Amino acid sequence: MKKNNKVNRFDVLVESLVEAFLKVPNFDLIQHDEEAKKAFNMVSFRIAEISSYKELICSHFIPATNKAIFENRQLFKHSKYKNFLNVKGLDFNETLYDTVRLAYVGLFHKIESFVNDIVKMVDMLYKIETSTKQTIAQWAKSKYSFDIRDWQQNTIIFKINWICNCVKHKDGYPLKDPKPFKYRSLPEDERILLTPEEFKKDCEQLIKFYPSLIQVMMAFGLFRFAIDSNEKSDFPDIVLIEKDSIAKMEEKIIQMVKSLEQLKLDPVLGY
Repeated sequence: MKKNNKVNRFDVLVESLVEAFLKVPNFDLIQHDEEAKKAFNMVSFRIAEISSYKELICSHFIPATNKAIFENRQLFKHSKYKNFLNVKGLDFNETLYDTVRLAYVGLFHKIESFVNDIVKMVDMLYKIETSTKQTIAQWAKSKYSFDIRDWQQNTIIFKINWICNCVKHKDGYPLKDPKPFKYRSLPEDERILLTPEEFKKDCEQLIKFYPSLIQVMMAFGLFRFAIDSNEKSDFPDIVLIEKDSIAKMEEKIIQMVKSLEQLKLDPVLGY
């Protein structure tokens, strides 16, 4: 009998996660700290959640919606009152489009939860007590203008957030400003049409982007910890971390932030 060689999506997910986290400075220390493991597992769950959500929508909700559309078409076709109904006014596919639009709303809420958990994770890993009581996310925003909750910093997140706002506040019409480049020419008197294939692709792009947010926030946390360690040393004459090392860390962070900014103009995605 031929063996089933189907790839386990959770195996692929974990492998890509480990590969991404290995790029984070001192990530190996997480394996020896229980609280750090807890934080890592918390964020890993959020990434796995997107994969599960994509499968739920694409493998269950969409087929169920298509089945309902088919059944409604058949009922209409055989209705003895169909001559009294406006055939042109019945758009059975609108049910499918509405399902996909609502899926984007749920997807954005999962992004918000993921970002909130990253902020918690970094603060848990790099416990810093400062007079300003700033979180590392607040510090990164005030000192380096990097806002992890700036939804426009990445094309995919910007798109998902924009669709979510249009659905929640504009009944699905493309009326929210600013608009992603790809959607600026859409007729504003027609609801946004999104396909299941597009939703699936956006979920996959989102999963690929998630580790980048983790890496940059972990780098900010380590950088802040290094600065704070020197400033709060009980031995003023002893430098715990050389200035050259701190300068290199800062340079690396600036490069990472710039790399994220370049994703706004991704020619492949066309945003």
